[in-house]
Amino acid sequence: MDLSELPHRCPKCNALVVDRRSPVCTTCRAALPKDWIMTPKQTAKVEAIDQEIRAEHAAAMKVLNNPWIQPVKMP
Repeated sequence: MDLSELPHRCPKCNALVVDRRSPVCTTCRAALPKDWIMTPKQTAKVEAIDQEIRAEHAAAMKVLNNPWIQPVKMP
C-alpha cells in the first residue's frame, strides 16, 4: 500500500481526520495542516453532491409513501 493513501491522523491526538472541510481536528480542535484542508471550490463541489444525494433520497422516500418513513428535513 502506498503510504500517501493512508488516512490522515491528527498530529496532536492521532484521531482519524474524518472531515477535510474543517480546518481543525473534530476530536481535540487542534489546527490541521493547511494542505489537508479542502479548498473552497472542493468544499462547494462536495456540498453540491451531498445536496443532490439528499434530494434524491427524499424523493425516494416520498415514492414509498410509507407513513412510518419520513424524509429528514434539513435546515
